[in-house]
Formats: sequence, structure tokens, C-alpha cells
Amino acid sequence: MAYSPVENKYLSALTAIQFPTEPVETAPAPAAEPQQAMAPGQRPGDILVAEVGSRGLPQQAYSGRYPDTIKAIEQSTFEKAMQNAGIGLEQAGRFLDSLGQVDVPVLGKISLADFVPFVGTAKEGTRSVLGEAQWQGTPMALQQAGTGQSLTRGTGFARQMTEDASLAAMDVAFNAVPVAKSVMAAGKALAPKAAEMTINALEKTGMPARGLGIVQSGPNVVSTRLPTAVKATEDPLANNLVIDLQAAKTDPEAFNYNVGLIKQYPNFASKARSPDKQAEDFITEVKDNLLFLHDQVPEATRQRSKLWYDGARNITSKWSNEYQVPDQAVSGVLAVLSPQKDWFMNVSLGQRVLDIMTGKQAAKWDDAMTEMAKVIWSKPQYAPMVDAIKGKTLAEITDPGLKAMWLRTYDQAYLPREHQIVTPEGDFAGLRMNADGKTPTKTGWGSLNEIGKAIVILDDPSKANISKNLGDMHKVRNFYNNIYAPNDPSGAVTIDTHAVAAGLLRPLSGNSREVLHNFGSGITGEGGPKNSSVTGVKGTYGIYAEAYRRAAQERGVLPREMQSITWEAVRGLFPDTFKTAANADKVDNIWLQYRKGKLSQDEARNEVFNAAGGINAPEWERAGLRPGAAPEVQPSINQGQLPGAGVPGGSAGGMGSGERSGASTGDSSSVKRGRQARTSGAK
Repeated sequence: MAYSPVENKYLSALTAIQFPTEPVETAPAPAAEPQQAMAPGQRPGDILVAEVGSRGLPQQAYSGRYPDTIKAIEQSTFEKAMQNAGIGLEQAGRFLDSLGQVDVPVLGKISLADFVPFVGTAKEGTRSVLGEAQWQGTPMALQQAGTGQSLTRGTGFARQMTEDASLAAMDVAFNAVPVAKSVMAAGKALAPKAAEMTINALEKTGMPARGLGIVQSGPNVVSTRLPTAVKATEDPLANNLVIDLQAAKTDPEAFNYNVGLIKQYPNFASKARSPDKQAEDFITEVKDNLLFLHDQVPEATRQRSKLWYDGARNITSKWSNEYQVPDQAVSGVLAVLSPQKDWFMNVSLGQRVLDIMTGKQAAKWDDAMTEMAKVIWSKPQYAPMVDAIKGKTLAEITDPGLKAMWLRTYDQAYLPREHQIVTPEGDFAGLRMNADGKTPTKTGWGSLNEIGKAIVILDDPSKANISKNLGDMHKVRNFYNNIYAPNDPSGAVTIDTHAVAAGLLRPLSGNSREVLHNFGSGITGEGGPKNSSVTGVKGTYGIYAEAYRRAAQERGVLPREMQSITWEAVRGLFPDTFKTAANADKVDNIWLQYRKGKLSQDEARNEVFNAAGGINAPEWERAGLRPGAAPEVQPSINQGQLPGAGVPGGSAGGMGSGERSGASTGDSSSVKRGRQARTSGAK
């Protein structure tokens, strides 16, 4: 990129100040004046960024003698990402801030702004994460345009980063302000390097960082939206495409239509006329509901419930080691098995797939499996499939669907149906029991398609294959990222049935209109939201994701932590026993009173809270579980042991609750009817 003469002179001035390589000649100092407090921009060497956009170059750029030219800094990754202009520095700063913080052991919470020190909004009292609080208003050395903040000489943590990273951030600052280029995409381009820069910086100080358990943004993070149209212009493998408000607005017609659907909700009370403003009002309402739920949870509970994805990552790392499969494969298996499954059941199913696929390839179909097949696959359409796998070993089968049938049949023939409670930290802590406290909760499989996808991912754990098999649903793709790289700065957030219910503060089910709209579908006969195969945007997901990210920013947590905390909270507020039609109508009527202006939002929230009877403690907390070592979910088949009684596995609800003779058939439609989210902890 070539610089104009004006930009070159400005660049020369700033570079001389930031990276002096030789003494800079300045104009003779004026006579000493009585010392007084100096505002930002008045101290020697300060440059007022506010002046850059309003009156051209700052005065300091013309004082003294600077080199007439400077070798242009090579175009950085950060700058290369700035291809689409139109988003200002202030918006870019808000974007970087919205990505939240990375929880780094020893150092604690580190904002992404620490890694991109020249872009962002002004923050008072920010300190260098590697030193004492010695400076104010940084680590963003270049402050938000228009605030009058100064370009300080010390950039704190930025000075500890590699030279390339610092120059990349500096490069974008120099170019974004004078020429008003977008750095939104640039932030995304540099963000995944944040964790690695943290580790490099720590190691330069002599601190051993590699053993701290810092989970970096691995190479197999996937785009959370998947364009599939022939005329799509974005590559989801080459770039990290994020589902957010900006993406939702890419197709104005679809966005306006989907906002029109939201206007029908009992919660919607905006008087605005434009869809953009209506969406903003709705996002604010959802955000405030999330903050209300977040703040109702005791601090001790919040500190643990926010760890769900850290725990998922711990399980992933453990199983990657135990089964000798890549961590992205384990994450993919868990993600594709997740639809309409609560986490405890999801984990059990994931380990069953790993156990059988890695330990039972040589096992041969036997009489016990034939008897079980008569129960599970009793419908005539499954007879040819069963005949195709009878008498064969798992290794002899090549078709993923047939492998899935073999695997499920073996599981239900030999493994008990129970599963264990999982703690937020990723430990396993005893059998999960039903409400009676006496009978274990049963485990139910999803479709053969879901099991088949898990098998295909294990066979080929490449990023391209994982991305393909995760499908185009935002929830599953975000869930995978949250498990695989929970601290990835791109801010993945899993919006499932409970996440929508938390945002609306209503006892919703998987068949609720609002939940279906989030996923890009609708109630039969009504029609649903408009989706785009060109951008990969589905439904209203991006609007909820924006609300979660804003709520997370206000409480200083990651978006996925806000989702974990409020996910637990809304399940405690609206347990299965509360999710009756009468109670759903009661809550909806409260919100209708709010919509009509007869109740304030605070009053409506309090009435809903009281109607539900408050938030019950999470299942793992009610059981008195504490962090610590615990047994495996089930003994590994690789160890040559078959699980004994009281070990997880199996079928549930309409899929075979109780005795084995009640195991489900392979009818996916009946399975879907049998797992209503209104009566389950489904994700």
C-alpha cells in the first residue's frame, strides 16, 4: 500500500515518537513557566488523535525536524484484512471491546484490547498485565478518535509483544485514522493470535507459560456461519466468519423481515419505527434480562457455572489422550451429538462413540445384538440395513449410516443405560438420578445421522471435514468452538433453547416460536424467518448473540461465560415441573402487560421471578458436589473392561425409558416428538 505525502509525513512524525532510533531535533524550548497540571495532549510528545480527524495533522507533526520520508511498513495481516471500508475506528474499538476477555492463568482476565493496543475505546485506569498500574488510559496507545486522549509513549503490554505484532497494530492505527478505513475485519484477523502472544510475552519475562494450561486458539476453530450458495463471496475455511449483528444485517430485506417476526413476541415493547432501532431496543431488552438473571445467581455459583466450557475442554483433552484421537475430533463428536441433549447425556453419548469406535472394531455382530435390533429397528424400512450388518465386525462396515446402526445396537445390547453428573470443571461425580431420587436417569440416542456424523469426524478429523459435518446451524458450530477453544477471542456463543428462554425470561420449549425463529425455522403453517445461503445467516441467532456479547461486556466476562451462567439460571428458574401450558400463559400475560405499558420491565421481571418461585440451585450443586477428582463416565472398553451396573449409557423418555424392552425404535420422527424441550434439559 502506498502512502500519500501527507500520510507519509504524519507517519514519520508518529514513528519518530514511538520508535526513536536517533535523537529527534525539536524546536527550542520556550521559557520555563510555572508548572501546572496538563490535560492529555498538552504534555511534551503528546499527539491529539481528536485533531487527526477534524483539522488534519496535529500541530506536533510540524514542530521540530523529522525525516522527510520513511520506509513504508509492510502491509500487515491486520491491514490486509481491511478490504471493506465503511466502519470507523470508534466502531472497531467497540468491536474489540465486545469480544470480552481471555482468562489467562496467573495473569487473570486480559482484554483483547491488550493485544491490539492502538485501537479501541478509552478506558481509565487500565494497567499493564505484566507490571504495576503505572499508566492510565492505555493499553490502547492510540485512543478513540474524538475523545482528546493522547498517544502515550508507553504502551504497556504491547511493548512486551513481538515486534511484528506491535507493528501490525501500529500499522492499522496509522492508516485507519487518516483514511477512515475499517478495522472490524482486521480485529478478527489478529484476534486469534492473542493467546500465543500472551505466552510469548510471559516466556520473555522468564516465566514458564507453556505448562499453565492456556488453551490457545487452535487451527481448527470453524466459522460460525456457513455460506453454501454458489454465488457466496466468502470462504468459511479460509476466513473465520462470525454470526453477529453485522452479519445479520448483510441482507437488509431478510433482516427487516426477521425483525418483523420479533415484533410479534409478548416481550416486544419498542415504539421505534425503523427495523434497525427496533432491533436495538430488542437487543437491549434481552441484554437486560440476561443481566437480571446473572445478578440473581449467588457469586459462588456464578464462579463455577461460568466454567462449563472450560470443563468441556478438560474432558476433550483427557479423551484425546486416552483414545489417541485429535482434540478437534473429540470436540466435533460432542458437538454433532448435542442437538436436543442436555450436557450430561451429551457427554455420555460422546464417550460411547469414542469407546466403541476405538475399542470394538474387531467385535462381531452376535445374537445379543440381533435380539436388540428387533427392539430398536422393528420397522420394516430398517430390515435391509440390519441384514447388511448382521454377522459383520465394525471394521468390515464402510457406510457411516450402517456403522452408526451397528454402534448403537452394540451399545444398547451391552452397556447400561445410565449416565453420570458432570461438574462445571469437567469431573464426573456419580449417577444422575430422576426427581424421585431413587431411579437413575436414562440416556437416549439421537438420530443415525448424528451418530454417523460423529463417526465420519473420527475417520477424518480435518478442519474441512469437521466443518462440513457440523452443518450450517449456528448453534452446533458455536458449540464446537466453545468446546474446542473456549477462550478463542472471536467470542463464540451457543444460543440454544435455554439461551433464548433466558434472553426472553420465558419458559420456552424446543417447539416455541421464538426458539424456532432463532434456529431459522418456524411453526408449521406460520412460516419462519428468512435465511441466506449466500451469507450463511440463519434466523434471529445473530440478534441474540449480540445481546449476549453486550451483556458479557457489561459484567466483564466472556460471552460463553454469560451464556453458561444464565443457562444454569434459567433452567433453575423454569424447571421441567414449571413448564406447563398454564404457567407459560401466565408468564406471557405478564410480558403482555409490559408491552402495553402497564408494567415496567423491572416490574415484569420481578413478577416473572416470583411466579416461578425463584432460581433453584443447579443439579450438581444440589447434590453437594465439589470440584475434584472423580471416576470416569464409564470404564474404557480399550481397557478390556465392559461397564458394570451403574455406569452411564442408553435410552431415555420416548426412546426407551425404564426397561430395555422399552428401547426406542429407529423412527427419527417419533424420537423428535419424544424429546420436547419443554420437558427436558435439551440444548
